[in-house]
Amino acid sequence: MRAVTGQMQYSVLLVLVLLSACGYQLRGSAALPGVMAVTHVQGLRPYSTLVTDFSHALRTRSVTVTNDPAAATAILTITGNNTEKLVLSVDTLGNVLEYEIRQTIRFGVSGPDREPLLEEQSITLSRDFLFTSTDVLAKAREEKLVRRTLQESLVNLAMLRIASVGRK
Repeated sequence: MRAVTGQMQYSVLLVLVLLSACGYQLRGSAALPGVMAVTHVQGLRPYSTLVTDFSHALRTRSVTVTNDPAAATAILTITGNNTEKLVLSVDTLGNVLEYEIRQTIRFGVSGPDREPLLEEQSITLSRDFLFTSTDVLAKAREEKLVRRTLQESLVNLAMLRIASVGRK
């Protein structure tokens, strides 16, 4: 048994060395441009969950989020947030079996001189979920969860787009 453990440790060590030799590293958080050190998030509704999600995503990337646009070195402007609920399939009686939730956000980033750092972008994602008319409360909770994770995914994709500005 002792020899197997030693071989296993050697194998794990070998894999780690090979992965680091090829330049592999975990993605982690994308670094945002330095000009975004102090950012104001301007949304369609100032206290919406989308503005809150963007603010949280910025803070996790070591950005200071300010409520004062004059004190900001960058302004992230949310220009659109549209969510649709579409029927994907029905049974022979016309009862809904499956829905699709589709959300589109539009946003842009301007710098200290209010010149665009990132022109207005649009990102659309969709998720589908099964619906059972006999379990309406559980499916309503599932729909809420799908909407929440969909929005979080959109914000993360937006952060990756914003980070790409710093790499150009």
